[in-house]
Amino acid sequence: MDEPTNGLDPIGIAEVRVFIRRLCGEQGKTILLSSHILSEISLTADDIGIIDHGVLLEEESLSELESRNGRHIHLGVSDAAQAARLLETVVHTERFRIDDDRNLRVFDLTLPPELLAGAMVKGGVSLYDLHLCEDTLEDHFRRITGGEGIA
Repeated sequence: MDEPTNGLDPIGIAEVRVFIRRLCGEQGKTILLSSHILSEISLTADDIGIIDHGVLLEEESLSELESRNGRHIHLGVSDAAQAARLLETVVHTERFRIDDDRNLRVFDLTLPPELLAGAMVKGGVSLYDLHLCEDTLEDHFRRITGGEGIA
């Protein structure tokens, strides 16, 4: 289906979404959707494939994608490797990922921000940014495709 909810009002969109989910869940059908409205895809699909300029860049379940890129605490720091050591030894968490030499994602949302900030400062790591993030499918698409238009 290409843009199955295009032009529909909110009630029609919800009805199409329920219809598609029912076909897949109750009748075991696979439906291929194509859409540039990624927020709608994230509400409808179980699995996604990202295509850019005719090339399949990624294919995975939406739940896997959300677990890798969902809600997290972003830490912008002077030294991500040292910050990672502090997260393990002082904060006692391994639920984080280093994005690059100055940025980490902490996936344990139960950790108080002041605990994270205090551990960094006491450990000699400058903290430039600490905030809660929730990546969307659109954010992920931009990251995977380099931010260019939808193909």
